[in-house]
Amino acid sequence: MCTVLACLLVSVTNWTDPSADEILVGLAGNSAIRHRAVYSGSRQYCLYNHRFDKSAAVKVRMTAQPSTGKNFTVVSRSGSSRMIDIIETLLDSETETSRPDRAAGHEIGPANYHASLKGSETIAGHDCWVLAVKPKHASKYLIDGTVWVDKRTRALVRLEGHTASRVSFWIGTPHIVEEFAPVDGVWLPVHTVSKSQSALLGESELDIRYTEYDVKSVTPVAATMVSQRKRPVRQ
Repeated sequence: MCTVLACLLVSVTNWTDPSADEILVGLAGNSAIRHRAVYSGSRQYCLYNHRFDKSAAVKVRMTAQPSTGKNFTVVSRSGSSRMIDIIETLLDSETETSRPDRAAGHEIGPANYHASLKGSETIAGHDCWVLAVKPKHASKYLIDGTVWVDKRTRALVRLEGHTASRVSFWIGTPHIVEEFAPVDGVWLPVHTVSKSQSALLGESELDIRYTEYDVKSVTPVAATMVSQRKRPVRQ
């Protein structure tokens, strides 16, 4: 009995965290659930420019389908017409990049990122691995920065960094902080803050609030994919 206990203690002592690439694989597997979910929600976009003291607000309804991606319907608009145009250009861009044939190009996973494990941290009550991520190619849809990955579910809890290339002439290369939370088993964004600096507009800040989520279904294949790609949770 003592020999068995000694072996167990040695095994636990030598138990190490997975590698950064293994965590990325698990994160990509969890993201597959979101890509294969049918859901809807509301978003409130608020854009403020400090140099010209101008602002705009746009409220939208969003629907997501695995076969088509995301679609947005504007519910209300107010404020600067130019800044409203900037928000609606962002909506058009997200619509295009959410299409099934383009989604893989900005997935946080081994195909698009190099990563290194920085340690562990508790975020919003979730025990997370902290990864430094570096895009393998320049893209305005990839983030150079840090991600927090829930150890139990391999879900993305938070990301922070700047885009790997300029988003546009108006926005430049924004610094982004995005937070996620589980909704009926699917991890979805709940708050995004993006700050940008451009020669023409100066400093601008975009705040996005995500509410009224309704997850209608998740294709069972997604859950199978995740279970195959995830390693057992290490306690």
